[in-house]
Amino acid sequence: MDYEKPFIFIDTNFGLDEALMIKMAFNSFDFEILGMSTSDGKMNPVLAAENIVGLSTEEGLFLPVAAGKPFSDYHHLDKEIFSTTKDYIEKMPAYENIIDKAEDCGRLDIIATSGLTNIAKALEEAPEIEDYISHIFILGGETDEEVSGTFIEDPEAVDKILNTSIDLFLLPLGIANEPLLSDDMIAKLYGKDKNLDTILDEFKNEPLENRLLKAPLLLYLTQAPEAFIFEESGFGVITSDLEGEVGSLYRTNSRKKNYRVTRVNEEVFYDFLLGSL
Repeated sequence: MDYEKPFIFIDTNFGLDEALMIKMAFNSFDFEILGMSTSDGKMNPVLAAENIVGLSTEEGLFLPVAAGKPFSDYHHLDKEIFSTTKDYIEKMPAYENIIDKAEDCGRLDIIATSGLTNIAKALEEAPEIEDYISHIFILGGETDEEVSGTFIEDPEAVDKILNTSIDLFLLPLGIANEPLLSDDMIAKLYGKDKNLDTILDEFKNEPLENRLLKAPLLLYLTQAPEAFIFEESGFGVITSDLEGEVGSLYRTNSRKKNYRVTRVNEEVFYDFLLGSL
């Protein structure tokens, strides 16, 4: 039987770690990217989408990229890093891009680094696509630690996703925040690729503690789940501060079991990172 590459949809922003993850994904021959959308994050989603389109055209790729809506007016990293006049953001809403690609593909995997609003909206507008999404890989999933800001902003979207039949893999920030891009790794990577150098230049401007690799670690999870240790449980999310810390997960037997990362070998991940770039 011929091997068929997984079909991937990426819902993200364009923080430094997300930019690096996108570059890694563009380099990969292990899956096919069908489309992308942006959620709120370090950048305004429209500017994030413009940067993604700019990077993708620099890489010789022309992917459908649609922008989501912001939750706030201020964004820490509103900056044009990549730009182009050769391609443009899709005019459709982000959630419609997800619906279209799920319906076209029939067995889609989604990587979600910056909230679940677009995916939840897609499922609300087209419930039938739940059968067409095989896995969602989610950045976030705290139970006792500091909660992801994207979970706090739209806990109802998180709850909707947690209550589906889709297989979910959750990467809590307590684990995702551990790997950092060191000066030594930057030195090993620098000078190989001009687009990569542009991203690495942004990392160089940050102190080591801010050079997080959350999104690349989530990408690694999609490619090597056997390298992770998981807690298997059903999960709900606190949606009101009357119930506890909004965005925090709780365990429940009333929902389908999903997979929450509890441990990963960082050294093996670093090998994957360097090999992917």
